[in-house]
Amino acid sequence: MRLHVDKAKALSLNYDRFWLPEKAKFFVYSADKTFCIGGFTDLNNKGAKKNPANFATGLVAGSDIILEYYEPINAIRGIISIDKVIYAYKDILTYSGNTRTLGFGDALSCNVNVNCPEGDGWQKEKRAVACIYYDGYLCTGALINNTSGEDYFLTANHCFSNYDAQGNSQINQMIFYWNYESKDCSNGTNFNPPTSSGAKLVANNEYSDFALLKLVESVRNIPAYIPYYLGWTRSSSLPTKGTVIHHPRGDIKKIAIDNNTLGKAINNTHWKATYDVGTTERGSSGAPLLNQNKLVVGQLHSGGIGCNISDNYGRFDVSWDYGSVATRRLKDWLDANNTGMMQLEARELLPEIVGTKFICDSSTYYIKNLPANAMVVWEYPTEANSAPRPQFYTNYPVPNQCTIKNKYYYPYNANLVAKIVYNGNTLLTLSKEVISDTKSYPYATYIQEACPFYGVNHPSISGRVENSTFVHQGCMVRVTFNSDYDKDIYYDSSGGITHKPLFWNYHRPTKTLEFQLPYRSGGLPFAFILDGEGVCKKKRIIFFSYTGNGNAPASAYSLKVLSSSENIKEIRLVTDDVINARNGLNWNLEVYNVAYGTKVLEVKGMTDLSYTMDTSGWTSGMYVTRVIIGDEILTEKITVGK
Repeated sequence: MRLHVDKAKALSLNYDRFWLPEKAKFFVYSADKTFCIGGFTDLNNKGAKKNPANFATGLVAGSDIILEYYEPINAIRGIISIDKVIYAYKDILTYSGNTRTLGFGDALSCNVNVNCPEGDGWQKEKRAVACIYYDGYLCTGALINNTSGEDYFLTANHCFSNYDAQGNSQINQMIFYWNYESKDCSNGTNFNPPTSSGAKLVANNEYSDFALLKLVESVRNIPAYIPYYLGWTRSSSLPTKGTVIHHPRGDIKKIAIDNNTLGKAINNTHWKATYDVGTTERGSSGAPLLNQNKLVVGQLHSGGIGCNISDNYGRFDVSWDYGSVATRRLKDWLDANNTGMMQLEARELLPEIVGTKFICDSSTYYIKNLPANAMVVWEYPTEANSAPRPQFYTNYPVPNQCTIKNKYYYPYNANLVAKIVYNGNTLLTLSKEVISDTKSYPYATYIQEACPFYGVNHPSISGRVENSTFVHQGCMVRVTFNSDYDKDIYYDSSGGITHKPLFWNYHRPTKTLEFQLPYRSGGLPFAFILDGEGVCKKKRIIFFSYTGNGNAPASAYSLKVLSSSENIKEIRLVTDDVINARNGLNWNLEVYNVAYGTKVLEVKGMTDLSYTMDTSGWTSGMYVTRVIIGDEILTEKITVGK
């Protein structure tokens, strides 16, 4: 449908009833198609099918506009009832190149664009600020943080002469223009800011001229918008600096700065700012005043006209609790639980890549807080069929997801990059380090110090830690893990193990494990578990205390292992005093699998000098025999099946 108003410079529409079914879309655009708003969907509904609410669409330049509506077959019939056509008789919307925009170029030349160098330190805070338009009125305001996580918007009371929180409070025909700014310090071209509509006036008070709105449409549904909620303080101390971000005359976003300590005005209910940078104008009303800590301390009420002016800002601390009821003060809304907090820091819904840092078999990633209607372009440095490197896949038809598969368990570090794109423009580039892990044993080295222990001098030894490593009892052992990620390490006492190290400690910052094995621990396995972030599978590393025959006194026994055949092992005790040895002999035998640290054989109370064991059926590999004779421990390695 086409609407025409003679000599109109711009047109906007108010609707007394507006309701769209699911998957329907509604657009409003200029006759030459250089400017379009929409598509509006069921997310923009303010009421229900049986009771549709009013609505509004923003200004479109020109005397002719087109309304286009798409409704799916078999959908419930939508309702679009135009109540009022509002037209501008002067250039409230002006040309900028080929694009017509709200109030562009109307502001005084002494204004400073928010993306000039003066605004470099305010690139987060500027996102909270929006231009307000309804029934021909222009104002400014900003999202403000609160303990309830609601979409509250702080602006000025005098912007709402026909509305009040204690009466007519629903303003469905209010339009909010977000991200309405130049890309740089120049005035720029081609502005088509995203919009939302509708708000409820929940609190207002002319005393400090504040108004608090609760937005009807979630800011999460605003196309290409990354929400930012300003922090605030209700301190009564004089701010030592004041900064305001605003939309003068509905123009693109500007910034003004007072670098000095602010004064007081209007019976101490307002802060007074005199600008060193920029200025404000009509349409700037309601803009947030931020102090030296970037916290809201007020909103713009009144002031001078032109450049080099002073302005008055309703004090936030006054607005906080001056009113006697919730509809006349801020505290009930911004601190709903009445915690008594003096200030609240800012909050932002910044997009982020969600997914594990470490990849085992595979890992899926997505963007949390992805702006509405934005797309994701994923990048990962790999090539198709480039085994054994991890493989990268975009999860079509779900473009907000990707998967990295580590089929070959190849250790590989790279950055996963996500470009957030809207209408061909990159809004934000995110990066996340991802590490593909291997199920094989992690690389680690060890050093065992030389030490005397119970009359035996043990030499220093070092090397790479294997699945099982042999060290001497009593000596300090230091193991360094040369991995790209931290681990949680703990001693494994599962399976009925009762013996423990004499001492052990894991120092995460240096990735160093230290321990000492106790006296008479020869032949026993001491296992540590490697777990925590980045571990695809818990890894168990084993240290054996290996004493060797040389630990025994010269008059005591020694140990020999004889093999008469492949599967037969004879454990023989050797001593020079055979007769006395046989008269008092009583010994025990334990055998441990070196690879797993498990006990495979235990025989107690033997009185002969030898014991023959059949190893058929045992897993091939290395084993440790542990012989206990009174206080003596003898150990020896044996090989099975090799």
